[in-house]
Amino acid sequence: MQTEIWKPVSGYNGYYEVSNLGRVRSITRKIERADPKDITKKRLFTYKGKLVPFWITKKGYCRCSLNIGGNKKNHLVHQLVAKEFIINENNKPQVNHKNCVKTDNNVYNLEWVTNGENFKHAVDNNLMHYQK
Repeated sequence: MQTEIWKPVSGYNGYYEVSNLGRVRSITRKIERADPKDITKKRLFTYKGKLVPFWITKKGYCRCSLNIGGNKKNHLVHQLVAKEFIINENNKPQVNHKNCVKTDNNVYNLEWVTNGENFKHAVDNNLMHYQK
C-alpha cells in the first residue's frame, strides 16, 4: 500500500494541499471575521479542512475549484499533482496519464511530455487515430 504524502499547492500555501495519490484538501486554519453578534468586533473562526470535491470534465479529466481571498479558480487535478511532485527539468508543457486512465491521478501514473509525445502516446494506445 502506498503512503499518502501531502504538499502545499503553489500559490495556495496555508490553504490547500495536494497528495501523491491525486487528492486535494483544504487545510484547517483560523480566519478572522466579523462577529455575527456584533459586526463592529472581529472574531477568530476555525475553518476545518476537508477533501476538495472534484468533477469530471467533458474530456474525462478531474477538475476542482480552489478559492483564496474570494478568487475562485478551477484546476485540473493531474496538473496540480505533477507541478508539486514531478520535476519538469525540460520545461515540458503537458501532463500525460501513462495508463490512459484520465481519472487516475496517482503521481506514478503521470509524466511531463511535449505536445508531440502526448499525441504519439494517444495514437499508440488507440485513443486517437492518425491518418497519413
